[in-house]
Amino acid sequence: MTMDNNSIQYRKLEPAQVASIKTRIDSRDQLPSLFERLRAACEGCICGDATAIFHGGAAKDGFLVEAAYPVSRPVEAGEIHTRTLEAAPALTALHLGPHPSIRETVLEVYHYLDQHAWTTSLLRREIYLKFDALHPENNLTEVQVILHEWECLFAEGAEKFLGAEARQYLMQGSESITPQSSFAEYTGWIQGAIERLDALTDNEETKCQVVSHCAHVFPQERIERLRAIYEQGEFDDILREMYTDDFWYEKPVRRGNVIYMRKNPYDPEGYQNAATPGERRRAYCHCPFVHPYLDEIPSRLSPTFCYCGAGWYRRLWEGILGQPVKIEHVETLLRGHDQCRLAITLPLALDGECSPQEE
Repeated sequence: MTMDNNSIQYRKLEPAQVASIKTRIDSRDQLPSLFERLRAACEGCICGDATAIFHGGAAKDGFLVEAAYPVSRPVEAGEIHTRTLEAAPALTALHLGPHPSIRETVLEVYHYLDQHAWTTSLLRREIYLKFDALHPENNLTEVQVILHEWECLFAEGAEKFLGAEARQYLMQGSESITPQSSFAEYTGWIQGAIERLDALTDNEETKCQVVSHCAHVFPQERIERLRAIYEQGEFDDILREMYTDDFWYEKPVRRGNVIYMRKNPYDPEGYQNAATPGERRRAYCHCPFVHPYLDEIPSRLSPTFCYCGAGWYRRLWEGILGQPVKIEHVETLLRGHDQCRLAITLPLALDGECSPQEE
């Protein structure tokens, strides 16, 4: 489906079998050598264009990427492994020119996202349709920004935790949401869906389960690293590792078996210098869906929506522990606070405390 500027398209990407090398790189200059090694190992079974899959947020420095080729049969050879590249919704655009300038096209897609009914995941793909080493101005690359379709995840969560009839009730009007829908139309529908959820049940844990299902997916590579640390040591080793990177982990504090986490401001300078409470809340909040509702308190958007943000932490901690956790809001912007704080109750018997000040 072509978007209104005739250059960005909405597509459902089909699954594909790919052989890939997954590694951390510092710059795009390292990609060609990865593709050379792949071509040598996959000779005779490559059936598509070179592809780079960028895993956003997975690496503290540089980029975690998969250099990949579609293949007609599995290839397993040392650093090279074969997997099915998952089906995904995406906004796509063609970029003509040198690879270092691809970011310009990526930003155009992100600008479109900001204006319409979309949000992105942490994954991006680049398909190198034409590569001309001598004349890079002739390079042709398809940029694929993988989407995070909130309404589809909300529908899945509703059916999983409340049943098919509840899903039908909660999803009223969702058929009106299209790739051309405006940001205001999308957030308006979300506001109504959350109001219907509040009317359907007053069980906070059930509402948390439904809405947290919509959260962005925490980078799996980070979860696996922290799980390995936990399996090889003690629980507080997880926190000590988190204290080395407070951008991603926000310096959680443990008291007994409860973890307290305060989200970092999205715009720390704006948060510090805000002239009004509304400005301060907008500078703090990471979610564009919430921003239109932060000037007026009580907010027109129910605080139930903020269980979506809680789902980010649910996936992190349940991924580390392999067990369910309970998440509760202590403070939220939609209740008029100027920060978001959560309490995460762990299924573990732990005494004492652990905080950054003790390390």
